[in-house]
Amino acid sequence: MGVVSQIGITTNEIPLAILNIWALWLVVRFIRGKSSVRGIYAAAFLSGLAAGLKLTAVPYCLALFAALLMCRKQFVRPIKTIFLFALFGTAGFLLADGYFLWKWYTLYENPVFPYYNQIFHSPYFDPIFVTETRFFPKTLLQWIFYPFYWAFSPNALVSEIPLQDMRLSVLFVALFIGAILAVCRRLKTLGERPLLAVAVYFAVGYILWLIQFSILRYAAVLEVLSGILLVGVIYRFVQNRWCLYGSWLLFSLLVFWYEAPDWRHEDYFDQAVVFDKKPQVEDNSLVFFMHLPSAYLAPLLNPKATYMGGFFYHPEDYPPHEQQRAEKRNNIQPQYLRYHFEEAQRQKIAAHEGPIYLISIDWPELVNDNALKRFGLKGQLENCTPFMTNWTIYSPRLAICRVEKRTE
Repeated sequence: MGVVSQIGITTNEIPLAILNIWALWLVVRFIRGKSSVRGIYAAAFLSGLAAGLKLTAVPYCLALFAALLMCRKQFVRPIKTIFLFALFGTAGFLLADGYFLWKWYTLYENPVFPYYNQIFHSPYFDPIFVTETRFFPKTLLQWIFYPFYWAFSPNALVSEIPLQDMRLSVLFVALFIGAILAVCRRLKTLGERPLLAVAVYFAVGYILWLIQFSILRYAAVLEVLSGILLVGVIYRFVQNRWCLYGSWLLFSLLVFWYEAPDWRHEDYFDQAVVFDKKPQVEDNSLVFFMHLPSAYLAPLLNPKATYMGGFFYHPEDYPPHEQQRAEKRNNIQPQYLRYHFEEAQRQKIAAHEGPIYLISIDWPELVNDNALKRFGLKGQLENCTPFMTNWTIYSPRLAICRVEKRTE
């Protein structure tokens, strides 16, 4: 994936990686006797903060706890230390996400809606486990040797964009050889807790990442650690300066040989969003954002309007010759159709007295009579006004369409 390739994009994996690596560094300092026990409390807080900012960082909280157990003999009061570690981690998590957990629960009866709804049973979604399954390994061999899969397959589906990367597979080989040497030669380096803590952190983080996400973008922490761990393993097991030079050379070759994926970074602008013709929305309007990505427009339009997520068009709403194109554009996946917001949206529309607008990247298909009829609406293409912004990664064409309630 390449951490560098994500600089400038808005998925925020890099800030999370910084917090998690910082937390691991504090634990390693404590293991080496360079800091007091307060350092691991700060590490727990940083790791919890990262998880609160984005739930994809939760596996690294558990990985940090596993690394902490490598130094449990250094605790004067183990139970108290572990309790405070968990307490500070929870405090960091709630500081970043506590308000939103409460807000989501009051709105949807699920603090992490729509995830883990098999536990919370929100009425707005089916009681099932929700995750993005298309990135998961498909066979048993892939589950066991997944880094080798995307190392030798240029079209491996482990990211939203094609990539081929062999760095983690090289690290896995080094770890395997190191383990064999440790067992056969009974090297004292096996007991070196700083390196062992990093290795345990990496292993636990990797396993949890694999079974929970398998999206390589979420493995930025592991990618950062891979080079450090690779050099550390080689040097620890063969303490020779030429071996050290060779490991750094290997690390450099892996870095410079690798071609980072193209995330289609946009040019810098004096203004974040530039309109060719800004849509005009009256006060007391109800505005639906129909397709990705258009909701970013909400804070840029009339603050006296009400904005909602759009309702989903079903492929069968379209004429046969347009169904395949509409399904691809609308990005409809079976799990999305499980959302149960249609009734709430119908009630909102029925009670609304002001203008109603639809904003979408998908016009002229936007005004689809079958879809609008399900929500008691009607519209015409003549009431659609096209516009453009500098955000063109999905589509340069947008439109705002005024629709009306059906009277029949």
